[in-house]
This record gives sequence, C-alpha cells and structure tokens, in this order.
Amino acid sequence: MVEILDTTLREGEQTAYVNFTIDEKIEIARMLDQIGVDMIEAGDPSVSPSVAKAIERIAGLGLKAEIIAHSVASRPSIDRAKNCGAHRVAIFYATSKIHLDAKLHKTQDQALDLICEHIAYARSLGLKVRYTPEDATRTDFDFLVQVCNAAIQAGADRISFADTLGIMQPHIMFERVSALRQRLLSCKIDLHCHNDYGLALANAMAGIRAGADCIHTTVNGLGERVGIPDLAETVMAFHNFEDERKFNIQPLVQISSYLEKVSGFFLAPNKPITGQNAFTHKSGVHTNGILKDPRTYEPFDPAMIGRERKIVIDKYTGKSAVAARLEEYSIAVSPAELEVIVMRIKNMGDNRKQLFDTDIIEIAEQVTGREIDVIPHDINALVMLEVESHVYTSAVVRRLRSFTNVSNVYEVTGEYDISALVNVENVMALNNLIEELRTVTGVKRTETRVILKKYTRSSSGGSQNLS
Repeated sequence: MVEILDTTLREGEQTAYVNFTIDEKIEIARMLDQIGVDMIEAGDPSVSPSVAKAIERIAGLGLKAEIIAHSVASRPSIDRAKNCGAHRVAIFYATSKIHLDAKLHKTQDQALDLICEHIAYARSLGLKVRYTPEDATRTDFDFLVQVCNAAIQAGADRISFADTLGIMQPHIMFERVSALRQRLLSCKIDLHCHNDYGLALANAMAGIRAGADCIHTTVNGLGERVGIPDLAETVMAFHNFEDERKFNIQPLVQISSYLEKVSGFFLAPNKPITGQNAFTHKSGVHTNGILKDPRTYEPFDPAMIGRERKIVIDKYTGKSAVAARLEEYSIAVSPAELEVIVMRIKNMGDNRKQLFDTDIIEIAEQVTGREIDVIPHDINALVMLEVESHVYTSAVVRRLRSFTNVSNVYEVTGEYDISALVNVENVMALNNLIEELRTVTGVKRTETRVILKKYTRSSSGGSQNLS
C-alpha cells in the first residue's frame, strides 16, 4: 500500500514567487488531511519565524497525518523542529561528489560523521528521523548504501531517495531502488522525484514497484524549478491503475483550485486531472464518440472527482456535437438545416480563435429563419479585481473608468481591491469585456458575479425590484 507525503508547505513554497500565509498553510494542511495523505511536511522552522509558527500551529491541529519538520544537519535547526511540536524531523545532507566538493567542502568520511551525529541527536530529543541523502541519484552507489545504513544505525527509520535534478528514467529508477532495497538495513524508503524531464511521477511509480514505500508530492506539482509529482495525478494514477482506495479523491479539485488562488501559480489548461482541458473534447470524431459513450475518449468519469466534461464547438466540430449543443437550448432543427449550420460553423471557425454559444445560435437563426431568444440580454455584473502589490490601485481605477461598459468603479476592502459595475448586451460581450479587463496593467486576477436582481429605494422609503 503506497504512502504519500505531501510537501506543498515546504517544497511547494520553494516555488519561485510563492509565499503562503500562516492561515493559508493551516487551511492547506486541513485539506490534505481530508484527502488522507500519510505525512505532511510542514516546512523548515529555520527559514523564518512565520514558518516555525505555522509548523507549531499545524502540529497542534490533531490531524491524522504525521507532521514533519525539515532541517539541515545542525543542532539549532533540529532544536527548532523539536520546539515546533513536529512528530518527525527530516534531516538532509548531500552525498554526491559535486555537492561534497563544491558546496559543502567535506570528505565522504566527514559527511558520514556529521550525518550520524545529527540523526543521533534528533533521536535523543525523542524525534523520529527521516534522512535524505540530497542528490542521491548522482551519488556513488556504494557510498550511498554506506551512508544510508549508517544513518539507519544512528536512528533513522526512513531514507528519502532524492532525485534532486530529475535525471532518472523509470527503468533506471527501478533498478536503483531494487538494489537499494536489497542492501539497506530495515527501514522505509521515500521517493523525492523532481520533474525536470517530465518523468517525476513515472519514476516514482517505478520506484514503488521496486520496493519503495512512499512518494513525495505537492499540490499542482509545485516546487523548485519545475516541481515534483502532482498530488492529484499521483492519487488518481494509483486509484485507477493500482486499485489504491485509501485516499479520498473528491477534494482533489478543490485543493488544486485553492492552491491556484493562494499561490498565484495558475495551471496550464492541458494539465492532467485538474487542468481546464482535462475533460474537454473538440474533434468531431472524439465528440461523436463521447456523446455515444464517454468511455470512448475519457480515461475515467470526470464525475469521480466532481468535474464535468465539455465539448468545444469550432471548425473541427461534427454534427453530433452541434446537435447536442442546440438541444441544450431546446432548439430543434431538421437534418438539412443541421448540415448547413455545421458548414457555417466550420467557415466561421476558420477565421475565429473561439466560437461562443451566441455565435452558434445566431447561425441557427439565420439558417432556420426563426428568432431564437434563449441567450440572456442586458446583463449587469460586478467584476471584482485584485491588483498587483507593486501597482497603485488608483492607477487601475483610472484605466477601468475609460471602458464604455463600466458604469461605476469602487475601491473596496477585503480579498479584492476593486469592484467594477458593468453592463453588457449579452454573455459573449461579458466574456469579451472580462478578457479586456484582465489585460489592464496591474490586474492580478478577477472574479465575476452576474447580478440576478437589483433593488433601489423608492420615494416612499420601500424598495423596488427592478430586475
């Protein structure tokens, strides 16, 4: 049974330009515990007082997961881990020749002594210890075995096999972990695989097959450089391929969305499992199959993780997809009319990046000669905007006031900095306006709320519904 250690709060926060507040870290830890990860690496308390405080708060939550503090091989750092209330300390010290020579200026024997000394010290404080030989995959293998066994004898019960540069290939990872498993004293083996060649999860799965016990993940694959295995991808791979049912898959999309929000690190649309396009279909052949039986072009039902499939209509579209989209609006057309509608959609798609439902309905109106009034008109909405910290809010306000469809702009308190009241003629126009607002210099993100009803105070003092 595979174990998962999630290190979003440590490795994930080492992502360039990512910085979590203490409250955000607590929320992330709670969500990880709901998923059922075995261990949460909460940070290195020597980094800053706020990191130490976050570890202390998380350790006091009473979560089911084991809480781990990261630490260099130094007594003061190990003391801080102990003082934070962590269940375990993860001590790392590099073992490859390039790290020992260029960074640490230590011989192998000196490194061995330092590692054992600090593991024994951590054990004397009552802490469980995981030892990480940093850059393990570039370490002389005989020395790696020697240092890991010495660490185990000093008191470590877990060894983290770190592919620090992401240079492994699955077949080599399998061979290395198999050999390590055979030559190590009794302990559990963690896998910390970086994704520099896009092979992190494949390498980790190969390592598990070879006898390792635990994979390190982060939400959305955050981490140094290009990160490590993504939590959702790892959980779903083991859920569907290995029939691993110990993890709760329902919160995976929720925690991914939350991390996008608090990290400012947004997912590529084509990212597996949680990306916008993960269950989006476009080709006529694909959409025809999906409409007949989703299993034709979906590896698993998106409803498993609370997602929905989406069919894109453009020049690649076939008749089945167009008919299904028209049916969503209760628009009935004859087979001959459908043929013409599809052909006009393809012609329009040759000249447009994106087609909207309003375009499809307009074409249907032209072909059938009927007025089809199904798209809402005269839309009022509040667009909430967050401004980059280095940009004056007033500068963004001045730019927003120049937009014709923006009637009022307010500077507000709370999660967002600006609220803009907009009025547009239809959904397509709203979408286009939002895209324009997002291009304004200094706008970090937006959230749009369509107004359903509007009330104004009447002359008698009561309120009137003007929707």
